Amino acid sequence: MTIRKLSPILINQIAAGEVVDRPASVVKELIENALDAGSTRIEIQLFHGGKDLIRVSDNGWGIASDELPLAVASHATSKIADEADLAAIASLGFRGEAVASVGSVSHLTITSRREEDESAMQIIVEGGNATQPKPIAASFGTTVEVRRLFYNTPARRKFLKSDGAETTRVRDVVQRLSASHNETDFILKSGDRTILSYTSCSSTDRLLDIFGGELAGEMLELKGEIDGVRLWGLAGKPEVARPTSRHLRVHVNNRSILDSSMTHAIKEAYRGLIEPNRWPTAAIFIEMDPALVDVNVHPQKSEVRFRDRDLMWRLVNKTVSSRLLEEEFVPLYNPKESYQHTGGGQQQAFGTGLSSSFPIEETRQAVAGIELTQPTPMPTLLGSDDVLQVHKCFLVTQDAQGLLIIDQHALHERVMFEELKKRMVQGNLESQKLLIPESFPADSSWLDAIETHADLFMKLGIDISPSGPASISVYALPTLLVSRNVDGTEFICDLLDKLGSNNFPTTEEEALSEILDMMSCKAAIKAGDQLTQQELKDLLHKRHEIERSSSCPHGRPTTMRLSIEELEQRFGRR
Repeated sequence: MTIRKLSPILINQIAAGEVVDRPASVVKELIENALDAGSTRIEIQLFHGGKDLIRVSDNGWGIASDELPLAVASHATSKIADEADLAAIASLGFRGEAVASVGSVSHLTITSRREEDESAMQIIVEGGNATQPKPIAASFGTTVEVRRLFYNTPARRKFLKSDGAETTRVRDVVQRLSASHNETDFILKSGDRTILSYTSCSSTDRLLDIFGGELAGEMLELKGEIDGVRLWGLAGKPEVARPTSRHLRVHVNNRSILDSSMTHAIKEAYRGLIEPNRWPTAAIFIEMDPALVDVNVHPQKSEVRFRDRDLMWRLVNKTVSSRLLEEEFVPLYNPKESYQHTGGGQQQAFGTGLSSSFPIEETRQAVAGIELTQPTPMPTLLGSDDVLQVHKCFLVTQDAQGLLIIDQHALHERVMFEELKKRMVQGNLESQKLLIPESFPADSSWLDAIETHADLFMKLGIDISPSGPASISVYALPTLLVSRNVDGTEFICDLLDKLGSNNFPTTEEEALSEILDMMSCKAAIKAGDQLTQQELKDLLHKRHEIERSSSCPHGRPTTMRLSIEELEQRFGRR
């Protein structure tokens, strides 16, 4: 085969595949250019999800008439001039290839006017071929129109989604960019319909506009700083966690980024407060020296590389964790059916005793966790006027706000987890030799896990090794598991299953947290365990000593509060 030099148009079309893959990426590049031009108002118009038309209009500085041909040329930009600029990029757009790439796969029109110009100038690009600029009547600023995207590369156009799906992607791009530019008005229209309309406001109000005004009282303000790197933002309370990561945003120097390390740092801060399959609602903004972050590692500028990634992880994780620790997250009892009170001591919903507005039998069965075949005896006091153990599963006590109902297993699991974490900080876990080693057959993935994670087993106080071509022997276990009579073979088999799986955490810190979760769950008091008076006192005492006692390590609540107000309503006192 003969080596040949590609034509400029073909080069731009190939570049378009990296920079421009759908209407949303075109909108992103055009908005970034508008923001770099000092715009305070940006309007985006779409037709058919941006496939047929994307129009982005701004009131920025505009482009000089003699520079319009350069604006559509490949690798031409006003953002950087030399290597020093590339090492400390402060603008959003800088690569100088986006507009040329868009022009090679669409009908592109740019109309621009500076404040000092008598008239606007317009340039048209069709499939990479540009016309000479010509004068035209237009207001100050720049308007870019992109028509028939990918008309000359039908294979790429075929991979676009439905109009609604592409519009949704554009909407997400506008929200991400507007989150860190609250001083700018953003208007997004699809056809004749206005989808988004954000006016200049405070950073907090802009985030609430994006996330939803109903979260106004559910977001916590964040502030943190380390070695000159500043962090601010909002973090949602655990109860507003979402099933996807769509409401988890990270911005660096006003640039929206995707970074697995930062995402992990945020989610790790919520460990034990939300279920593992849910995601926190949060917006994190990081301001730092541009020289400390490389934003030129991805064609679409969506990923960055930090010079000190560990420092960034600690800043994000500790800032969010510390703020969450300042709050008490004990959920209130919130019945699905509302209570109605007629006044005068008569209860409209209650009749004689408790009616259907408070399903006592269903509630009793749910609390007990078993099918009741006979009346349930009243719970007995365990030598205290303040605490009840109900069905060997729940503890009932009180505080200044009302009744507290505690899941004994979930609370003890949290206690175990926090104690194990403290011991890990001091060094390896205490280990206890087994009188008789426990041996069991193993597959190749388990044997590989033992070899790969030898240091991890040592930290956990587990002495384990292959005892044959297809068997494993355990010679020592953590003292905590032995003292709690945990089945060692079952625990080790579960652990080896996790270590051998493809989705097990790769970092040691996250892996240890995952394993401590397992250990605390195995060692904790179970539902059905009768607690002695001393065990009851110890458990409730530890509840006040540990962090995040309101939830177990898996994110389930340990405690629920039935407020005085709710009790008064239920008994017709309100």
